[in-house]
Amino acid sequence: MSPLRVLQALGDSEQSGVTLGMVRGYIMRQINATSKRIEDNKAAIASYTSEFKVHSEKMDALKNKPIVFQSTKCTSCMAPLDLPSVHFLCKHSYHQRCLGDIGDSCPRCQAENQKLEDQRRAQEISAKQHDAFFDKLHHSDEGFDVIASWFAKSPFAFTKLIDQ
Repeated sequence: MSPLRVLQALGDSEQSGVTLGMVRGYIMRQINATSKRIEDNKAAIASYTSEFKVHSEKMDALKNKPIVFQSTKCTSCMAPLDLPSVHFLCKHSYHQRCLGDIGDSCPRCQAENQKLEDQRRAQEISAKQHDAFFDKLHHSDEGFDVIASWFAKSPFAFTKLIDQ
């Protein structure tokens, strides 16, 4: 039970016989736990903000600055690069013969890229689940908790990559 509800119940303490002193420890533990969560969230926000800044700078560099490829060895076979060679923006380079018919993504980075793509697709699907969201919101005692948890999953807004 939230501390606010405990205090509301105590407002009617003449009938219940419960005093603030009886629940003081509980309320203090709840306040301390909430303060700890706030501090943890502030640290996470600071981390996400700095991470966002780094990624924004990388994106800006990819959009506006030339990329120098200095790799001299094939990432796959480690032999010296010769023509034809393929360079990816992740800075991995391959002989065209080493790539074969792999496609247009770096084989070394493909697993991580697939994981990110799967997360993006899951967010797109989640963004369309309005009925599930409103059902959870309707059946919850703490509506704000439901809203906050859905925003944490980021289903309401996702970025769609647009090829230009």
